[in-house]
Amino acid sequence: MKLIRNLLTLLGAITFLGIMASAVLFFYAPEILHRVDNLEKADAIVVLGGQYFRPIYAADLYNEGYAPLVLVSKPVAYDEVKAIRRLGIPRKLQWEIYREILLKKGVPESNIKYFGGKNMSTIDEAEQLKKELTEHKLPTDIKKIILVTSPLHTGRAGKIFRDALPDKDFIVVGDPYEPVLKKWWTNFHTAPYIILEATKNVFYYLGGAFRSSTQN
Repeated sequence: MKLIRNLLTLLGAITFLGIMASAVLFFYAPEILHRVDNLEKADAIVVLGGQYFRPIYAADLYNEGYAPLVLVSKPVAYDEVKAIRRLGIPRKLQWEIYREILLKKGVPESNIKYFGGKNMSTIDEAEQLKKELTEHKLPTDIKKIILVTSPLHTGRAGKIFRDALPDKDFIVVGDPYEPVLKKWWTNFHTAPYIILEATKNVFYYLGGAFRSSTQN
């Protein structure tokens, strides 16, 4: 009986700690996911695929003199986009819109480079950047990189890029145009984003990875 009581006490303690940990993760999810560095000058700005606030902020940083080069991720073109284009509807690819944003905000075409072509995840982006730097498809003198993404993506993006390119110095920043909400669970757009981002973090830390080469 004593053994059973001890096991039940242990189970109760584990359950209580699990509930407390879940509560902390729930209420402080934005602070946990949001991990940024102090801005300083670098050799290049890498802007990841996703929200269009990212290239807007990358252009801001370029114009403020933080780096002389902007490296743009080329995400995969999904089948539905290809279908629209085949119909003759001028649906631009994401990297093409990124390019227009950068040019509109004063970044010269000669200072914009692209990497990848079928990037569908942050891991794809990190591995393609490494590959093209290694193969000298991008300037080889790039040592320090400002990584621009959305605020709630900064923690995972920084971890992935530092793991993939340990010889590079990354300065991870989130664009200032997407507010990090305290009561995130009340926002229609932020709530699913945080849940998905938290899940992706757990998946990555457990050794999982989404790559375009493994997706059907």
